[in-house]
Amino acid sequence: MRKALYAWTTFSVVNILPCLWKDFPCTKSKKQQIHSLHINCGGDKVNINSSAYECDAQRIGATRYYSSTDGYWALSSTGNFLDNGLDSDVYILSNTSSLHNIPTLDTNLYKTARTSAISLTYYGLCLLNGNYNVTLHFAEIVFTEDNSFNSLGKRVFDVYVQGILVLKDFDIVKEAGGTGRAVTKTRRVDVKNNTLKIQLYWAGKGTSCIPTRGSYGPLISAISVDPSKKYILRLSFLILTKTYS
Repeated sequence: MRKALYAWTTFSVVNILPCLWKDFPCTKSKKQQIHSLHINCGGDKVNINSSAYECDAQRIGATRYYSSTDGYWALSSTGNFLDNGLDSDVYILSNTSSLHNIPTLDTNLYKTARTSAISLTYYGLCLLNGNYNVTLHFAEIVFTEDNSFNSLGKRVFDVYVQGILVLKDFDIVKEAGGTGRAVTKTRRVDVKNNTLKIQLYWAGKGTSCIPTRGSYGPLISAISVDPSKKYILRLSFLILTKTYS
């Protein structure tokens, strides 16, 4: 009976979609687990300041789950944009406003962004357990700063990290001091189950029809996950211990 139950359980887990697994259990060995992660949301792979930002240019639709080919990160998108009259919604945005005060090397992170109608969630998978600095990169690239109708738009959303609300009614333009300007938000996060969860959620606030109907929802340009200084010292100690043991 126990053997039959074990076989049924193993078969069931293997055949369940990864997005339904609790806490995304890591199946990689400890040597294969990672201690940093960088994603260029909505853009191609780029190298910036010795960090390789993964490509996130997949044209996924509403209510979809996508996992990277290496299995180290994933994303899910929820919701359809209402009243825009389009047969196929756009979930990757390109800058229509000019970029300002952004270093030349960093512009590739802010030319594009990923958006969603309701909820946009990124998962860092198979991270070594420990303390990390999670930096979220934003720039409002849809609205403008001129005297046109496009300048009246307002994007407001919430941000959760590991299920904790860290940014309430976040307004990129307000925080960055204008459109086309970069702003980053960094938070220290403790990863315990090899999984990092970052969720951006639109709670119905802000405008919804500027510059066109269906223009709303969260937006993010890039994600950086790096070990904290304390964790770097710990990693260095573990490496030295293995080297001389």
